[in-house]
Amino acid sequence: MSLIINPNAPPVPPQEKRVTLKTRSGEMVSADLTLQDDKGRQSAAEYIHHLFQSIREKLGEVVITQVTESADPNDVAENKRRILYIAAFHDSMFGTFNRVTKLPEDERNEFVEIFLLAVATLMPGRNILVDLGKGTISDGAGLS
Repeated sequence: MSLIINPNAPPVPPQEKRVTLKTRSGEMVSADLTLQDDKGRQSAAEYIHHLFQSIREKLGEVVITQVTESADPNDVAENKRRILYIAAFHDSMFGTFNRVTKLPEDERNEFVEIFLLAVATLMPGRNILVDLGKGTISDGAGLS
């Protein structure tokens, strides 16, 4: 596959996004982000894929990597599934997204920041809500 670069294409305008993650216990963490372009989509997909695979291996799941399994930034359904899996794991094992957590504060803050940035990069919509109680990722426009 070749990449065609159009030097005369207008630049993609920055995209303002808000990502909110609601834990099973009802606590919420959110981030307001500005994505300058869409060049980070592949890196975000690879990051989510890596976390997903690492957690599965650490839990002792048999991970058979298929040739077709990859970090596809355009596979919204698969990325949603992986994001929910990762977030649910971190919520139940460490309380990562709660005010009180088992992780050191610096480590927790860094993980939350990078994870929410990856979610904003991969998920469509301006107001993204990751609701672990419902097991959904949606446009959280109605979130109060």
